Amino acid sequence: MSDRLNGISVFVTAVEAGSFALAASRLHLSRSAVGKTIARLEQRLAVRLFHRTTRSLSLTDDGALFYERCLRALEEIRTAEMLLESGKQQVNGRLRVSMPVLFGRMCIAPLLTSMAREHPGLELELSFNDRVVDLIEDGFDLAIRNGTLVSSSGLVARRVGDHRMTLCAAPEYLLRSGEPKTLEQLAQHDAVTYMRAGVVLNWTLLDACGKEQEVIPK
Repeated sequence: MSDRLNGISVFVTAVEAGSFALAASRLHLSRSAVGKTIARLEQRLAVRLFHRTTRSLSLTDDGALFYERCLRALEEIRTAEMLLESGKQQVNGRLRVSMPVLFGRMCIAPLLTSMAREHPGLELELSFNDRVVDLIEDGFDLAIRNGTLVSSSGLVARRVGDHRMTLCAAPEYLLRSGEPKTLEQLAQHDAVTYMRAGVVLNWTLLDACGKEQEVIPK
């Protein structure tokens, strides 16, 4: 198939150039290579494509018919390549994304809506929730989550960045209960925590040595 396509492109170039010598120059081949390619093409088709003289080159009736069909085929190939190239630049279709409520609204949604404005053919369906979702069962194309990645069940997972959190307390509370100096003291303080599936999530913090430690708030 590769040889056939190569022969056709050489044939079309020779027709448009009007001579084997000029076709060879355009294709960066030798005149002999062009002539041999045309000869093999004629042998395979069992027809004569050109009337050749020392001064001119013209198509036979079969050659003219073949040239017309080859031109259409090459144009179809060029059109197909252009369609594929334009498809790479434009995003189309529906994208269903699950993301945490706060992080999704503050950080992810603005990025996705900006991308949707650049690609009018993209339809976004955003789901804001903090529960663990089953991408296949729930029909999501993408899920974005904070924290340590658990088993991904064979799905592709990628770390997209770091999200740091800070512990805060009201000044009145610290005056009343004191300021914790260690993780052990922190565990004795009242706290606002996250809950998932009815379970209170522990805090994961870094100790003085930079190691992760879990703190179980009251």
